[in-house]
Amino acid sequence: MLYSLHIENIAVIKCVDIDFDVGFTALTGETGAGKSILIDSINFLLGARTSKDILRSGEEKALVSAMFGGFSEHDIKLLAESDASPDEDGNLIISRTMSADGRTQSKINGRAVNTSSVKAIAPMLVNIHGQNDSMRLLDDNNHIVFLDAYAENSHLSAEYSHKYEALREAKKKLSSLEGKNDEKEKRISELRHTAKLLESAKVKVGEEDRLLAERKIVANAEKISKQTSFVYRALKDAEKANAAYILDRAATSLLQIADSVPEAATLAAKLSDMRYEIEDIAETVYDFTGDIGDDPTAALDKIESRLNTINKLKKHFATDEAGLIELLEKTKQELNDLSNMDDALDRAKKACDNAEKEALSAAEKLTDTRKAAAKKLIPLVLSELEFLDMQKVVFDIAVTPCGALTQDGADKVLFLISANRGEEPKPISKIASGGELARIMLAVKTVFADAFGVHTVIYDEVDTGVSGKTARKIGIKLKQSAVATQTVCVTHSAQIASLANSHMLIKKSAVGERTETTVTPISGEDRVREIARILGGVTVSENMLVSARELINEGNNI
Repeated sequence: MLYSLHIENIAVIKCVDIDFDVGFTALTGETGAGKSILIDSINFLLGARTSKDILRSGEEKALVSAMFGGFSEHDIKLLAESDASPDEDGNLIISRTMSADGRTQSKINGRAVNTSSVKAIAPMLVNIHGQNDSMRLLDDNNHIVFLDAYAENSHLSAEYSHKYEALREAKKKLSSLEGKNDEKEKRISELRHTAKLLESAKVKVGEEDRLLAERKIVANAEKISKQTSFVYRALKDAEKANAAYILDRAATSLLQIADSVPEAATLAAKLSDMRYEIEDIAETVYDFTGDIGDDPTAALDKIESRLNTINKLKKHFATDEAGLIELLEKTKQELNDLSNMDDALDRAKKACDNAEKEALSAAEKLTDTRKAAAKKLIPLVLSELEFLDMQKVVFDIAVTPCGALTQDGADKVLFLISANRGEEPKPISKIASGGELARIMLAVKTVFADAFGVHTVIYDEVDTGVSGKTARKIGIKLKQSAVATQTVCVTHSAQIASLANSHMLIKKSAVGERTETTVTPISGEDRVREIARILGGVTVSENMLVSARELINEGNNI
């Protein structure tokens, strides 16, 4: 349950602390006092997107925090799965701040968390029913969401979603193959032409760089040949005057004095090593011109022709040398795939059929649970509606095939009502008034709270469109629900507020040159005067005070 709420610098609220009791709490106040700000603050705390305009003018930071407790072992287990375990006292303290630049930060028990983490546990903490919730009933697409929630279909829905997505992927693959099959012959012709071009060229990895290097050599063949010939003769080939011969003779001379000068042998060995290195250099230089042959011009023409072939292919296919080689491999692979298209189509069709069977099976499970939940939900909602002065209303839930699998399954769900006996039930969006919507939503929420064990429910002006006896019955229903579920209601109705176990007055007043909203617990005569104010508006008479006392006394006995 919600133990306490702290709000700082939200709209006209400077600083407010509210302690909540078990049972039924009413929040009242004049129009514009700031009742909706409390709801907005709680929504902000629990992760709702909020404009930075909520920040009180002139302040740097807004803060909302709340303490929750009274969790069951099941609750604690679910909270732990979301990494939000209560503290040693069994309490969960959640806070959220907003700075002037609109940035927010959420914390759970003092530990910074993502807003999504708070959103994940919010349904376990508070269920807020506002006017927008009633309006959701007018959107037929939401009815399947309500029914699935009551049927606790989250696991089955996730299973179906997985199967449905697999079916979509299987259909997509099959469609792609069928499209390719329709143009198979044309595509095969294109691929064969591409393969022929690339295979005839026989482009190899690194060939272009090698050809460019060879082109430089061939283009300068005469100069290279002249210089390398000189180097070769000087190092090895000239008779008795080459460097290798001189080094060999020097080494031999040193060896002749090695017996007398031991160091001479070491120097002789070094000269011999130098001779071998000189000979290696000479051989390497000799090969610089490679296989140019006797006609450098012909060799250059051959290289240029090959480079031209490669460049044309690169330009034609808009890729580089490596891309040409990769393209040939891909072309061969696609040709092979197209050649085996019939087998691939058969496999894809079988995969699609299997995926459809699995999705249909998962959808049937959803249908069964929806029908069972609808059968159980209808009399429960009717019972609540009857109590709320809608005895003649016929309420039904139609679960019908939608003709094809959708992301929600194979069903269309509609909440149907008939305001008068004998009339055929129609979609709520066609006939429900504002007051009827509020009561239908209250009935649904009441049943859901009983089914899910929601600890705290907050109603924002659930009395919209109703008054008198009907409003009183709504208040009685709220008080009855509050026996098992902490119930907070923002209301303009004296018939509802007078039934509360606790009463909070929301008041706006001038403090200095600023306006501030305060929230104060009231009881005794203060509460009598507030109930009388709601009954009478501007002027509160003695008769209204008497009526207020009667309403409160009657509420105490219910």
